[in-house]
Amino acid sequence: MNKDFGKIITAMVTPLNKNLNLDLEAIAPLVKHLEATGTNTLVLAGTTGEGPTIEDFEKLELLKEVYKQKSATTRIIMNVGTNNTKETVNNAVKWSENEMVNGIMVVCPYYNKPSQLGLYKHFEAVNDVVNKPIMVYHIPGRTNVTMNADTMVKVAKLSNVTMLKDAEGDLKKLQDVIQQTKGSWDVYSGDDPALYDYLAIGSKGIVSVASHVIGEAIQTLIAANDQGAQDSAKDIQRFVGEVSQQLFPSFSPNPVPVKYVLSEMHLLKEYVRLPLTELIEAEKEQISKVLTQQQVLKPKTVH
Repeated sequence: MNKDFGKIITAMVTPLNKNLNLDLEAIAPLVKHLEATGTNTLVLAGTTGEGPTIEDFEKLELLKEVYKQKSATTRIIMNVGTNNTKETVNNAVKWSENEMVNGIMVVCPYYNKPSQLGLYKHFEAVNDVVNKPIMVYHIPGRTNVTMNADTMVKVAKLSNVTMLKDAEGDLKKLQDVIQQTKGSWDVYSGDDPALYDYLAIGSKGIVSVASHVIGEAIQTLIAANDQGAQDSAKDIQRFVGEVSQQLFPSFSPNPVPVKYVLSEMHLLKEYVRLPLTELIEAEKEQISKVLTQQQVLKPKTVH
């Protein structure tokens, strides 16, 4: 089992056309752009990929097209997690059996707030039916459930669990977990603005949204940290943080802003499916203004 998914994993957006169907023609330029700017692995049909509103037959179409367009070294993780263990297990079996899929991602069950034992048993149930690497996704801000350190250590020992994507931000707790689970799994930051802090406690890399837009900067930040150039890494983190503020603004949820920015980069259209809605003009102007100042977007030419 190849457990190496690299240092930059992009939670890829799902391109849609004006009829809100999959825009398969936008896949090739998007995948090539991500590969060229440092992405090693793509997560498909996660929250950033509008997984909750993408149907299974569409996920298969998306997977086939991404697989066709990616380079041989780029890996694919399929999001399979729900808050129903039986459904998650069925998803895990189906997608892990697909030879185009290299790994699966399973989020902590959201909304029904399981106990620590329930969390462990959820991941154990998935672990026991697959033979591909599993990424556990811990994001209390979206799921309303927090995995404690002891449970993380137990989950890390499951045979197929090879990665943790953490977006809680409790770095003291996570540092202790990393020290106790060395060699069991790779820990990734699930939060772009906190990447430097996660690397400082021993994380391998990031599952990123900002890498759609500033992948090269994130690649340089990780390289600087690996080489011990902490001052340089901190400088780049400031830039990553400022750009991330525009990609995760208070007025609009992910992936709406990043899709808008990618549309300004002529990589895809900004369309999203309900319950998400596109940005209004004033919001677009605010994001464009800051990202143009940051030289992420090119100044608009007046005709």
